[in-house]
Amino acid sequence: MKPFSLDDPQALDPSRAGAKAAWLARARQAGLPVLPGAVIGVEHATKHLATGYEQLVRHGSGRARMTITARPLPEGLRQDLQTATAGLAAPLVVRSSSGLEGSGLWSGAFTSYLDIGHAELPKALVGCYASAFTPSTIARFEAAGVSPANAAMAVLIQPALEPEFGGMARLDGDEVYVAGVKGSPFPLVQGWDPGVHARVSSEGAIHGAAAADLLGQELVVRVAATLRHAQATVGANHCEWAVHDGTVWLLQVQRFSLPATPQGIAVDPALRREHASSLGRLIRRFPGPLGETLVLPWAIADPGLADLAVPPPAHDPYDALHAAIGQAAAITAEVWSRPKPVAARQAADALRILRSADPGPALKLVRALRAPDRSRATKVLGLLSSVRQGLVGAGAVADEASAWHVDGATARRWLGGTPPPTATRIGFDRWEPFQAALVAAHGAAVRGSPAAPGVAFGRLCAVPDPAAAGSFRPRDVVVAVHPVPGLAALLFDAAAVITTGGSPAAHLFESARSLGIPALCATRIEELVGGDLTELTGAWALAVDGTSGTVHAMEW
Repeated sequence: MKPFSLDDPQALDPSRAGAKAAWLARARQAGLPVLPGAVIGVEHATKHLATGYEQLVRHGSGRARMTITARPLPEGLRQDLQTATAGLAAPLVVRSSSGLEGSGLWSGAFTSYLDIGHAELPKALVGCYASAFTPSTIARFEAAGVSPANAAMAVLIQPALEPEFGGMARLDGDEVYVAGVKGSPFPLVQGWDPGVHARVSSEGAIHGAAAADLLGQELVVRVAATLRHAQATVGANHCEWAVHDGTVWLLQVQRFSLPATPQGIAVDPALRREHASSLGRLIRRFPGPLGETLVLPWAIADPGLADLAVPPPAHDPYDALHAAIGQAAAITAEVWSRPKPVAARQAADALRILRSADPGPALKLVRALRAPDRSRATKVLGLLSSVRQGLVGAGAVADEASAWHVDGATARRWLGGTPPPTATRIGFDRWEPFQAALVAAHGAAVRGSPAAPGVAFGRLCAVPDPAAAGSFRPRDVVVAVHPVPGLAALLFDAAAVITTGGSPAAHLFESARSLGIPALCATRIEELVGGDLTELTGAWALAVDGTSGTVHAMEW
């Protein structure tokens, strides 16, 4: 199959042209301001991606990229490539157009090549294929459960512009959010430049003086009008744009499905009591299904158990699990002064009420309970220490902290030698809203720029760069300097993401919005926690309200 132009009906088919090119083809053929372009269909990438995947499995990502870039294009394709692009004035831009890129989840995943001459097109083409095998992109594939061999990557070639201004815009309810910088939009969407921002109402009113000053009011309104036209014409709600010779060009148009905007953090007055704060520390110490079923039913009677030293593993993990279940049931019965089944039900009810919008009755109830014997508590925690170590050894989880999030039935299968077919990510913990409200009630707060809506809770985990994520644990709040695309793989297991720089226009936040992960940027969180963020990893609990742009913090 030969390359085809954006004006060709073939370009409207995302299974041939990929998502990015197909959207631009729809917009251009509808009369919107889109530059001409040539598309190398997905079928031409198949062998390169398959070869790269084979090398990835055998030798790693470096060899995969080297093998792809060393694999020559068929002579016929080289000639067709030159023919298809002969009418496009150099320099050129060469960009991936994967079928995956129809979702904001894959924003910024693959490489674009700027200022390319015609003679350099074959190298840029295979470079796009090779970008599916960079370490950060491989991590994103693994997190999403997708094989790089199935990236379905077309490549789009268009003339390069020298923009006076560039940026992105998206529809946000009745308003259009516009972000821009002087020159190319690349530093903005890659997370390096904070840019300027404005919101434009349906009547054309502008809210954002800095954007109006840099870009000019007339340009801000024209960008918003162009996106509204694209929405009315082809259904797009997001675009990247650039201004050249007075024309607002659409560099990318798409429609992203976004989750409903949740409410912010709600703090019940009862949570402002010190006892509630102590319970929060206890729940942070013993989280997840294992904690909730085998520790919290009796430990809530003595929040001071959060500071109890846990004995080292000393038992067979499988036997330890069964012993812990029996011991926990016995201690729960003593604490609640009821037979075991009744005590278990009452404890479950109290924990449910504690998580509800009216936790006051549960807080009053647990304060009246009989404290458990600490020697017996220590014994149960020692048994669970063996269980958690056993789950790590069996490959169920990466570390003992994550083992708390394995439910009892799954733990039994792993430790008994019959693990489930696939391991799953930890996912949202139902105590997170309760913990977020506690941190909001007792912690300090700082504002930033909202980048993705929602409420989340987790440990502070500083990630200086995507290659330095060794301290990250599932359901941590990722804290970074710039919202670079390489952080996207962490979002699949993160509670939220906060950056001290960048802007809401960054590709990373498109991924966060697609996953429903709350996010803030331009946040002075280092002032909130009072120290070096890397050194404070794991020492602070963060509650993130991505809707209002607020982060609350208290010591973990």
